[in-house]
Amino acid sequence: MVYIFGIDVPLLELLTILSIVVVVYLIILEFEFRQLKKSVKTLVDLTKRLRGIEDELEDDLKLLKGKKKRRKRK
Repeated sequence: MVYIFGIDVPLLELLTILSIVVVVYLIILEFEFRQLKKSVKTLVDLTKRLRGIEDELEDDLKLLKGKKKRRKRK
């Protein structure tokens, strides 16, 4: 028996309760990490798409600048 805050608690029951709490906490953490993993994956995909769009815009701007210079020469 162990005394916690003046209450007589059997040691085996205390260890059982603490281990159950730890297991439940680990299960909750696993679900949270899975959700974070999905969120990070979607953010990485969006970043790749944005970089692709940025490259396309840069190419389009170069083309437009080239056309403007040609118009000025005429």
